[in-house]
Amino acid sequence: MSLKVLQVVGVMNRGGAEAMLMDILRNKPENVHFDFLINNDPARLTDEGSFDKEILAYGCEMLHIGSQLRLGPIKYIRQFMKVVRELQPDVVHIHLNAKSGLIALAAKLGGVKKIIVHCHADIKFRGSLLSRIFNETEMWCQKWLIGWCATDFWGCSKEANLRLYRGKIYEKSLIVNNAISCEVYRTVTEDQWKALRQSYNLPKDAVILGNVGRIVPHKGIAHIVDVLAVLHKRKVNAHFVVAGRNDAVEYVENMMTHAKKLGVDSKIHFLGERADIPVVMHTFDVFVGPALREGFGLVAVEAQAAAVPCVLFKGFPKTVNMNLGLVSFVDDFNPVTWSDNIMQALARKKVEKELILDVIRSMGFDAKENAIKVCNAYTSKS
Repeated sequence: MSLKVLQVVGVMNRGGAEAMLMDILRNKPENVHFDFLINNDPARLTDEGSFDKEILAYGCEMLHIGSQLRLGPIKYIRQFMKVVRELQPDVVHIHLNAKSGLIALAAKLGGVKKIIVHCHADIKFRGSLLSRIFNETEMWCQKWLIGWCATDFWGCSKEANLRLYRGKIYEKSLIVNNAISCEVYRTVTEDQWKALRQSYNLPKDAVILGNVGRIVPHKGIAHIVDVLAVLHKRKVNAHFVVAGRNDAVEYVENMMTHAKKLGVDSKIHFLGERADIPVVMHTFDVFVGPALREGFGLVAVEAQAAAVPCVLFKGFPKTVNMNLGLVSFVDDFNPVTWSDNIMQALARKKVEKELILDVIRSMGFDAKENAIKVCNAYTSKS
């Protein structure tokens, strides 16, 4: 008899939390069945996520529910309980960070015995002072509901758990590693990544600074424009290649206007959303991560798996460092400091990829082994 797990998520586009969940789906035991409840604006419930076709191909059911803000708490709870009655899950696994408390309440009212809240971010609210006050107040209420209704408290890092869980709940919380498929990274061939790199149509002496992820302001990629200008003055032919969905059109336009003023706009290249991230990672000379804050920052582990050195802002937790001599952290956004760190990264001795993957696996960041641990945890007593 299968164990039925309802994954409560947002639209399943490519992102760190979604990539982790997909790796669990791909590697889970056959006796564990997943269904997905997609939370979205009621006007956009038909939006298709990047992973939807693959999820359906695994035999999962995908249901949709409006967002808490749009539906209101009472209507949301009623609709959620209707889904629970229909699917009768043994476990509800919630991936919506600061919105998890009301979902935990709805699951408890629906009779679910094991309710897992999983925090994937070191949550930070942005916007006006009024909106931040509102969001912090709402999250206080959500935290209270989490403590009362959930049975398990997971997070991607110590920082993420500290942000969402209070007191004794934090003491009970677990860090569940975001993980990567070491096998996929092992099978990327030199011919593959060289062909992709050639398709960028860059000069042979180009140094590729790479970034992967959804383009939003707090990911901070605009800071790399000034870094390119400094490297240009140092006679380094650096190019910035970004793979990810553009969710901040105005931000990118302002970034490119600034780049044009500095004369480096031709050195910035957007690949859009990609399904071949392991190959893309291999095309980079240095991975740059200027994100203001990351719950974990799985992309940095992926870069290391491709034997690519990383220069990261201190917003990445130190746990992304696989202790292979491939990672340096920068405390500010001074472009000269970043340029110095990039030059040092380029000069580092190459590390054998097989050794890297063995270390990543031994540290508990392999997706296949992680999926087994997660699925075992579904059946353990809280």
